[in-house]
Amino acid sequence: MKDENDKLIVRKIQEGTVIDRIPPGKALKVLEVLGVDANYPYAVALAMRVPSRKISLKDFVKIKGKALTEQEIQKLSFIAPTATVNIIEDFNVKEKVLLQIPNHVEEFIDCLNPNCVSNTREPIVSSFDIVSKDPLILRCTYCDRIIEQQYLTRKL
Repeated sequence: MKDENDKLIVRKIQEGTVIDRIPPGKALKVLEVLGVDANYPYAVALAMRVPSRKISLKDFVKIKGKALTEQEIQKLSFIAPTATVNIIEDFNVKEKVLLQIPNHVEEFIDCLNPNCVSNTREPIVSSFDIVSKDPLILRCTYCDRIIEQQYLTRKL
């Protein structure tokens, strides 16, 4: 990110992850979902509501020493579906991942139905199909209970 004088506001990181094009105001939720808090041992940079050429305003996060898991990337896609995840090695982008809401998710969301088989002591992981991506609506694979975006954002 650069200011009016084309000076970098936030330094580059040598190793880690940069999450760019986060919808404005969502960067703190991104850090929460990734488990990055005051006890995280490495540098974390965060910018909120900064001007962008591609979208009017955006947030971005730089996390030194953090490699995201597939499950973390899936979770991020529900919070910031327009974001880009950049894997950084030796100050360069090694890989760029454009987030997309998947068609199916497992494990990290609990069904709202207390009687659902995924909420019992059975060795079954929760499983949801994506009914709609905008607005976001999920359906439990086992009991057909619907989960809407408002609930999902609170539970992630």
